Amino acid sequence: MRETFYETVEALQANLDTWLIHYNTERPHLGYRNMGRRPIEIVMSFVSQEG
Repeated sequence: MRETFYETVEALQANLDTWLIHYNTERPHLGYRNMGRRPIEIVMSFVSQEG
């Protein structure tokens, strides 16, 4: 089991911010609703439909 111990809250937040960027913008999602699209692609498709 992998465990990371952070010295500060700021270090934990920096690691979480990096992970969220990867999860939402770089990693393809395989769920049937996303069909391989990344979450940011889905959000942006709705934003572009409004304007």
